[in-house]
Amino acid sequence: MSTPIEKATAFLSKLEADRVAAMAVSQEKLREAMLIKARQEGFREAMEIFGLSITPDAEVDMGKVVRRKRRDIRQMIIKELSFSCKAMTKEQIAKAIDYIAEGTEAALKRLESAGKIVQNRDGHWEAAAITVAQPNGHTHRDAAA
Repeated sequence: MSTPIEKATAFLSKLEADRVAAMAVSQEKLREAMLIKARQEGFREAMEIFGLSITPDAEVDMGKVVRRKRRDIRQMIIKELSFSCKAMTKEQIAKAIDYIAEGTEAALKRLESAGKIVQNRDGHWEAAAITVAQPNGHTHRDAAA
């Protein structure tokens, strides 16, 4: 039978072995990261030699992710509907503004509740027409912008 001292010693030995193994893995991961970085730099230099420039949407620099500026999806939808001058489906709008269908649908609902766009009987979306009073007393229909 083992004594409490033997159990404690065995437990400490196991913890030490785990610690050493974890440090070895960390050092291996560090070497792997350095190799990947060297491959990246070599590839970028090769691209420059060929006169090509790659600019990804997000670049990783020292652990920080730098993202492009956030787009105003609602404004993009209004512009697309106004410029196209035709009713469009949710999928057509999403493709035109290069955005996901679910996010586009949520933005469409918000714009509809704000009165900026309307959905017709066919389920297509279009810019809401507003009536603007002119200084001469006449009215003029204009698309919402």
